[in-house]
Amino acid sequence: VTTAASVPHCYAALSSLRSLIDLLSTVCIFLMQGADRIQRVDSESDSPSTSQQEFLSAVATGDGKTLRRCVDNGASLCDTFDFYQMRGSPLQLACAFGQLASVKLLLSFRADPDPPSNLGESPLFLAAKNGHLQVVDHLITLQVDVNCPSVAGESPLFAAAQNGHQKVVQSLIRAQADVNLGNCDGESPVHIAVRNGHMTVIDTLIKAQADVSTQANDFCSPLHIASQIGHSQFVESLIRALSNPDLQTQTGNTALHVAIDKGHLMVVRELLKARSDVNLKDNRFGSVPLHVATLYGNLPMVTELVKAHADIDAQRNSGATALYIAAQTGNQRVLEFLIRAQADVNLQRVSGESPLYAASFNGHTRVVSSLLEAKADVSLQEKNDRYSPLYIALQNGHEDVGELLIKAQADVNLQSQFGLSPIYIAALNYSLKAVQSLLGGMADVDLQSLDGDTAIHVASQNGHKEMVDALIRAQANVNLSSHNGETPIHCASHNGHAPVVGSLIKADARLNPQKYSGETPLQAAALNGHSEVVKLLIEAGANVNLQRAGGETALYIAANGGYNQIVDSLIKAHAIVDLQQVTGETPLNIAAHNGHPKVVELLIKAQADVNLQKDDGCPPIFIASQNGYHEVVDLLIKAQADVNLQTNAGEAALHIASYKGHRRVVELLIKAQADVDILTSSGSSAYYFAIFCLHQDIVDLLATAQADIDILLDERFKIIKVPNLVERRFVDEASLNDADGLSNLSNASDFDYGAMSDVEETVLKFVLRSKNSSESEDSEEMDEPSVENAVPPSDAELSLQLHAKLSQSGFLDSRAALQTSVADVLQKILRKRLNNNGIYVVGSYSEGWGNNLKTVDGRTDIESDIDMMRLIAGKLYHPRGVCKCGGAVVQQEFRNGHIVCPGFASNPSEASYGSNLRPAVDHVVASRLCSYPAIAPLLPDRVSKSKIPKPVLRSLQQHIDAFDTSPCHVVHAASPGRGGHELRVSTSFLERLLLRSLNTVQGQMFIALKYLVKKVITHESGYNVKGVKPYHVKTITFRMLEKTSPEEWRPENLVNLTRQSMQMLADSVESSCTPDNIHGQVLSHFFLRMPRYISKALTTKNPQSSRH
Repeated sequence: VTTAASVPHCYAALSSLRSLIDLLSTVCIFLMQGADRIQRVDSESDSPSTSQQEFLSAVATGDGKTLRRCVDNGASLCDTFDFYQMRGSPLQLACAFGQLASVKLLLSFRADPDPPSNLGESPLFLAAKNGHLQVVDHLITLQVDVNCPSVAGESPLFAAAQNGHQKVVQSLIRAQADVNLGNCDGESPVHIAVRNGHMTVIDTLIKAQADVSTQANDFCSPLHIASQIGHSQFVESLIRALSNPDLQTQTGNTALHVAIDKGHLMVVRELLKARSDVNLKDNRFGSVPLHVATLYGNLPMVTELVKAHADIDAQRNSGATALYIAAQTGNQRVLEFLIRAQADVNLQRVSGESPLYAASFNGHTRVVSSLLEAKADVSLQEKNDRYSPLYIALQNGHEDVGELLIKAQADVNLQSQFGLSPIYIAALNYSLKAVQSLLGGMADVDLQSLDGDTAIHVASQNGHKEMVDALIRAQANVNLSSHNGETPIHCASHNGHAPVVGSLIKADARLNPQKYSGETPLQAAALNGHSEVVKLLIEAGANVNLQRAGGETALYIAANGGYNQIVDSLIKAHAIVDLQQVTGETPLNIAAHNGHPKVVELLIKAQADVNLQKDDGCPPIFIASQNGYHEVVDLLIKAQADVNLQTNAGEAALHIASYKGHRRVVELLIKAQADVDILTSSGSSAYYFAIFCLHQDIVDLLATAQADIDILLDERFKIIKVPNLVERRFVDEASLNDADGLSNLSNASDFDYGAMSDVEETVLKFVLRSKNSSESEDSEEMDEPSVENAVPPSDAELSLQLHAKLSQSGFLDSRAALQTSVADVLQKILRKRLNNNGIYVVGSYSEGWGNNLKTVDGRTDIESDIDMMRLIAGKLYHPRGVCKCGGAVVQQEFRNGHIVCPGFASNPSEASYGSNLRPAVDHVVASRLCSYPAIAPLLPDRVSKSKIPKPVLRSLQQHIDAFDTSPCHVVHAASPGRGGHELRVSTSFLERLLLRSLNTVQGQMFIALKYLVKKVITHESGYNVKGVKPYHVKTITFRMLEKTSPEEWRPENLVNLTRQSMQMLADSVESSCTPDNIHGQVLSHFFLRMPRYISKALTTKNPQSSRH
């Protein structure tokens, strides 16, 4: 049985045994392999001769007779050989093997007793290291240098101490070896003896007056090492030798810190006996030993430290006390002990959190109970957001803690920095039990946040009927307006919560309150297509003809969204069908603009004026013709719409349809007897527009309809008498195909053809070819250059042309950077004006690319908008499998990039229309997640292959870590069929960072892709593919960034890169067209590990067009 007292001797014995085994193994290997294991290196030979091998074997085995004979025969004493993974002389070999006879013989032959090996290890060092006492003593008698260090700075004494050779240590000390000589790391023989557990060596060094308080380069003392390993007897010996227990390492840790960190109670007691300073702080966190012991929940150590008069209220750099740490970690026993020891239960951190706050945050019910019994202040608020313990407990879903605090008379009306009260957060979290407790505690049910929202606002918004009913029973004011004029019935109507709307109506909520934008609950419901809510409001007597600030009625809004059922309900409720908004637009106008034929049909049946014009003179048929909605045009024609009605600029429906190239619309208009020769205010005809835009099919239709093609208006408003030229036959096949194309026209009229622009020249050629084609069936063969002879431009040439044009239009990374700066400034302005740091400008306006497909000059495209996101203050979701928050927080299921959270309408944004003075704005409401899920492009397997620049990847990681400035959040959007049950995780901040990192060529590729998707692939006049969205363009761009090396992003590769991107999109669409893909999933999310992006109704009117 090994006793505690024998432990050091066991360490020493074990070390000696291991050294002996190592030595015997080395000798055996050497004897078996013979001289093959030793290589002599000299200028003449790479391997030792037979006689040299014999000599070295004799040295290693102590064969004096053979050794003497070899020396007599000329064996060299100075040559060096490889052994023991070092290079040394025969004398060093003899010392390493402990062959005293060989050593004496070699010395008698005048071998140098001091030469170092290649590692700087002298013969004495090798003998000491391997514990060969006799050899050591013999060398000492020769007065060799006992302190000669190796390359690593280790002395013979250090080597002996390291390996536990106590008798060798004694011998060296007697020879006046320096007992404090350290190695290159600053460690002394005492350090190494303690580290390796050689008690007898330690005692020998202490008796020799070795410095037991010496510190290594990292300021670690022997006592630190002993405390870390847990050698209580070593600690005792060192303390008896007057080792300083308060020495601190580079990080400021004392031996006491170290012993507590490693859980060595016996060592702690020894250090406390030595009066170690219990209140010394480390350099990193300002922690005293009591903080460390409390953090580990080690009650015996905490008890010992308190008995030793540790400052029980000592604070870390953050201001946290031991009691705070115990409350935060939920260590009930430690906390109660500290309370009994008179710890201050109200001492706050620098940021204001008290122990009660920490316990409430983490849901430690028993700890909260103990603190309340100790009279902790229940209403102390932290300093940043001014959250109280009650508020934070309810925010994190700890209802039992909340109930304890309410019973302890916590201020139930204490508001946060943003005016959020406990009852607000409880209602937001749908904690009915907490709300009832708060109401029992006399909570003010109508307390408003800084935005003017109350508990019933947020309960109505989230569709929590039981919560709304409970608040109504508590006399909540159902008509209280927020600062933007929003009442609870607005919130419920906007999100389609019909049962809540019903409850509010029964509670006498006003039916027609208007927000500052003029929006009524009926309009909010109509905006989002909530037909059941619309029906409830109409039945309750809501005014169907009230107008918003922009003049929009509920009917206008419903017509804009194409909500047939709502339009029908409003018409039946006697909505005025021709009520115009501020620009003169009617419901029929907007329905025609968006191509909603069912809505148009309903409005026509309701006697809507089909010829009522906007302020700019545009009638419904003009608007429908502009967008190519032939079904709508047909309905309007059948309703006797005036096909020749002109706008303020004199443009008729036929003009715009010809300009846009909408063939079917042109056919309908011509069939309806539209005037094919009607001119605009500037004198242009439909024929001119078709010619100018090179729409051959429209030109043919107009020619068939006998349009007058005698006059065309060029860009300089000069009349070109084209037919006269053609009739005079100055144009033939040769003239059309020569280098100039118009060289024979110079004598045709007084018009200066040499001064024509490229566009004018192209138009004129087109007209002439069109005329010739009507005169000859073979005109196409005559006029068009031979395909065989045509030399199409190369991809590189096209790329450079496209790059040049896009650059001229402002699509440059410098312009994009300026655009992002404008967005950042706008965000600051909004935050300051609204006094809300939860406002973010997001989307393409903030990303720098794609907010305008014509140019980058700060202007938002007429078809685009600015996205403004507002984070709901206080609300925090905890996705299961992602959340790392401590305590019993309520977690939500996380799957496929969504969290399961019922009660929200699947409508991520609320649009406000633009005007001539400002662009349209999408208002997005979002809630925070406690942390980001795993981000796919930052996973090791992706990073190793990624071509995205490393600084950009680091920025992504920094954004994830800087959670306060770029919070992960969820928006009100769900998977198909899951509306009202899910919230979508958004990675908009990561997308923004990646798009902001694009260089000019990358940004131009993105613009080209977005244009092709919006204007060609999905446009009705293009391939008309439904379901491919701009966010698919982002994903493709990100994938291209990840797979394309930096040197490929060159202007001459722009077309090829765009082609690769389109191929990637086409492949994804094609692979997604499977029977089991019922929701139209197209692309895998770039940032989240989840299935493909979901596109609603991925369809096309042309089955082949997905490959085009």
